Amino acid sequence: MKYFSGLLFLAIMAYLISPYYSLYEINNAIEKNDNVTFEKWVDIEEVRQIHKENMEWKINNVGPQGGIFADTMRKGINAFGNVATDTIIDANWMLERLRKIKGPLWEELTFAFFESPTRFTVRLGQLGREPLHIQLTRQDWFWRVTAIYE
Repeated sequence: MKYFSGLLFLAIMAYLISPYYSLYEINNAIEKNDNVTFEKWVDIEEVRQIHKENMEWKINNVGPQGGIFADTMRKGINAFGNVATDTIIDANWMLERLRKIKGPLWEELTFAFFESPTRFTVRLGQLGREPLHIQLTRQDWFWRVTAIYE
């Protein structure tokens, strides 16, 4: 029983530390300009999808509501936004945002927590000073970046 509880404790600790290890690997890839390693830790398709969903929500809830002109404008912006998102968001776009952080990611880490057993959120920078939020999602055995919020 003692052996089992020790093994269970180690498994839980490994799980709790694993997203920080992913951040460490992402930081190393950024510092070494290693795009191949960086892309291993990022799910670019998921980042694009979440960016599209956020943009669609803003278009539907912030812009003018009702009327043929507003609906036509919303559809045009949505179609253009989807094409632009697929074109613009790539590993370089993400690296550009992460390189705005002065120094290692660890020095700017101000907040990190588990939203669920498969989702981990990190805030880099102070609130009110344009922080960068990174969302990591557990995919297979790794935590991968699935969203960046500015």
